[in-house]
Amino acid sequence: MCFASTKCATVEPGKTWELYPFCGRSTCVVSEDQPPRLLELVEDCGPLPLANEKCKLDEEKTNKTAPFPACCPEFKCEAGAKLEYPEIPTVAPVPEDAEVKSTTTAKSA
Repeated sequence: MCFASTKCATVEPGKTWELYPFCGRSTCVVSEDQPPRLLELVEDCGPLPLANEKCKLDEEKTNKTAPFPACCPEFKCEAGAKLEYPEIPTVAPVPEDAEVKSTTTAKSA
């Protein structure tokens, strides 16, 4: 069972729950590795767009209390303007056979 902290409840693998008061949902999944582990797959609206004076939050279409994904913000842009999003850095997975290195710092007396 996964623990859904926003509901203060346990959830069976394969089940999904809303992350209210946040805009998102989670699903309890079983990993494919051995031994299998329980994981929480989180879906959300992604990053907010970069500031743009020609694009504004459409408050009439944005419903923050709706279930995901309808709760995600919607934007309205002037003609010719478009939303730009921040670049999200990614981290390459560590190969299973990678050597673990440790560093020790010693102080002299």
